[in-house]
Amino acid sequence: MRTALPISVTVSLAFALLVDLTGIPVAAAWVPASTQRTTFYATRTRTFTTPPVTASPKRTRLYSTESPVSPAKFTEYNDDEILILDGLIDKANAAEGDLQAVVLETLPSLSNALIFKLRQSTAHPIESVRRVAAELNHILEGRLQEAKDTLAEFLNAGEIRKLDSAIGKAAVAGKLDAAFFNVLSLNLQAALAAGDADVADTKFEQGQAASSLQILQHINTRCQEEVEKSIPPGTALLNKLLRTTEESIRANLYRHYLTPQSSTIQTPDGKTVELKGTLPVLVSTAELVQAIADAVKQIRIVEQAGATDRESAASMVESCRNVAKEARMIIGEEYGVESTTLLSFEDGLQPVFRPASADSPYIQGEL
Repeated sequence: MRTALPISVTVSLAFALLVDLTGIPVAAAWVPASTQRTTFYATRTRTFTTPPVTASPKRTRLYSTESPVSPAKFTEYNDDEILILDGLIDKANAAEGDLQAVVLETLPSLSNALIFKLRQSTAHPIESVRRVAAELNHILEGRLQEAKDTLAEFLNAGEIRKLDSAIGKAAVAGKLDAAFFNVLSLNLQAALAAGDADVADTKFEQGQAASSLQILQHINTRCQEEVEKSIPPGTALLNKLLRTTEESIRANLYRHYLTPQSSTIQTPDGKTVELKGTLPVLVSTAELVQAIADAVKQIRIVEQAGATDRESAASMVESCRNVAKEARMIIGEEYGVESTTLLSFEDGLQPVFRPASADSPYIQGEL
């Protein structure tokens, strides 16, 4: 039986999967925690500045982030990266000096590694690096502040129905991006570490009070569900599987999405009539293979950029491997162990988990 993924690992992997959707690569969203903490209550907000105040277990803490402090040794950039940054400066000069607009426009196309370097380069001796880094950090910090405000709105909803409505509106407005999941992840980890069991003002359906941790977990689940509606079906299924801890529920998900479903109707007298033929699969095995492959690449990109350690990256890759193993069992049961469907599924994942070269993107990532 597969062990349940810690929430922090699941959310971290969700960042990697959402890179293309949000336009904010995960490396940019993972920044050191600020020494300033904002504590949100149901009806009021109080802010504590440095020195940090010891958090009470009876509070719902909303942690935000600040730009990292530049290291003593300046980050090194290769010639291609310097060429890209010089190009941004030239483009801004041609656009009457609006560098921030140029960086914002170019952000989705910048590599994760380059963005992670720029996050640490606000005091870099090379002018083009320093200027682009300053604008990039300003943009990302603004998005992180918006994410903090969005989470505060959710926590202050007061009722679960109002909370779900607010989440739906935020999804339509494009606010459930990588920056938001970063802030949410920090709060989930803090609540788990503190063992938060304090009662918040938000109520579940039957009117019973919910703890801060329960509310944050509900927000996490609902936000991921909303995001899954707008991403490729294979990626959405992979995300569902990674955040589902019950093995029996995962088995049902595999069968529901990866295998043909019989078509039935319910008669007025309560009988179920099975119609001829079957409905097409909701997610093809090729789509799941692609989602797993992309996830492993993204994890390796994050690892190579220095935004996560080797142990965490290995854990996330192993989680993807476990999904592949479980899916293989279900596909074999449905189509047969000698079927072309199963064989193509295995062949597609062969280079992902058994790379032929140390230079494979499934080891080094694609920077």
